Amino acid sequence: MLVRPAEQSFNKGMEALARGEAVKALAMFEAAIRLDRQFRAARPQPRYISFYGLCLGLESHRWKEAVDLCREAVASESYNPDLHWNLGRVLVAAGRRKEGWEVLRRGLEVDDQHEGLRRAVAAMGSRRRPAVPFLDRSHPINKLLGKMAHQEKAKKAAPKRDAKPVRAARRTASGRT
Repeated sequence: MLVRPAEQSFNKGMEALARGEAVKALAMFEAAIRLDRQFRAARPQPRYISFYGLCLGLESHRWKEAVDLCREAVASESYNPDLHWNLGRVLVAAGRRKEGWEVLRRGLEVDDQHEGLRRAVAAMGSRRRPAVPFLDRSHPINKLLGKMAHQEKAKKAAPKRDAKPVRAARRTASGRT
């Protein structure tokens, strides 16, 4: 059962978040959690907790608390792709890219059409296999070969430059072009 004042506060928080007002959104999500606890005397809605955790991390950089809140929400409603998306964004913002990528991929398993999850995974890109697969990715040989491959790829992608620039046709003495 939804608590109407809590739901209204949550919706205002979502509107503020959409406008980029994360501080206001943080306050509205916190109010939603308090109201939900006050009137239901049970655990608050997982989405309230998840969006509060997202804003807490992005605004206050309290990463541990933010990740814990988002994980709690995902544990409560693992079928909700928005909660996976929030947890993934918090992990990536906290510098835990590998974990974030794994969470985002799990979210896509829940809903492969979720636009936010798809954009987040695409924005992270994909990594190629290490040059020498039996060595760790961080091994100096893999690092060196990876840099060389990246430089070679950049050279091929750069526009070719001729030795002589192409010049416009010169006008003739009679004035014709």
